[in-house]
Amino acid sequence: MINSRKMSMYVAGLGSFLLMLVQASTVFAQVSNQTVGQMPGEMTLWQTLKAGGGVMVVIGLLSVAGVSIIIYDFMMLTVNRLVPRYLFEDVMKKLEFKDWAGAKKACYKAPGSIISKIVLAGLERTNPTDDAAAEAMENVARVEVTNMWQNISYLSDIVAVAPLLGLLGTVLGMIQAFHAVPLQSASLKTTLLAAGISKAMVTTASGLVVAIPALIAYSYFRGCVQQITNIVEIYSTDIIKAIRRR
Repeated sequence: MINSRKMSMYVAGLGSFLLMLVQASTVFAQVSNQTVGQMPGEMTLWQTLKAGGGVMVVIGLLSVAGVSIIIYDFMMLTVNRLVPRYLFEDVMKKLEFKDWAGAKKACYKAPGSIISKIVLAGLERTNPTDDAAAEAMENVARVEVTNMWQNISYLSDIVAVAPLLGLLGTVLGMIQAFHAVPLQSASLKTTLLAAGISKAMVTTASGLVVAIPALIAYSYFRGCVQQITNIVEIYSTDIIKAIRRR
């Protein structure tokens, strides 16, 4: 079950990774200035990314999709929004006294919660105490839980695909570099080969930059979904019993 302490650990881990990335970039820049300061020009960030080729376009789209999913999940996958306890307690009180209209009214005030969808699925039946109502509520609970897991599974897909795309870009870049080297003079072969490999590695680095934050976010949201799933199972069982009780 995810708590505030575990969330702090995930945030601290992400912060440490970003700090290490910044420090590594600083060291790399210092070494580059000392060793290749004689170069006529240095590539900008945009030029470096552009050197990765067409694969960088796909990796860029994955990064945009990953950020969008993370922002959406941060806003949507919360206990207070999907399974608020105050709503559960309010609905249970009304169901115990057979106040079907009052229970519906309470659910209409929180249309985005899973509890509301479960209760309304049962109360919208002609006879809310029959087996069909219980089955309808169980189906709604199952669908909502499945949707949550499906939503975060997209992050898992990004984690798997981004490094593979980076590796693909590296392989394609090295193939191009080795094809170009034989066409040049002996004095330029080493320089061109080193430059080609350097450019090819840009895609691998970019794929990892996209995949690592997505993996951290997926681990966090997986805990959130598991917590919400457990609460849904407990609440739905109590709600079904209350509705079926004569």
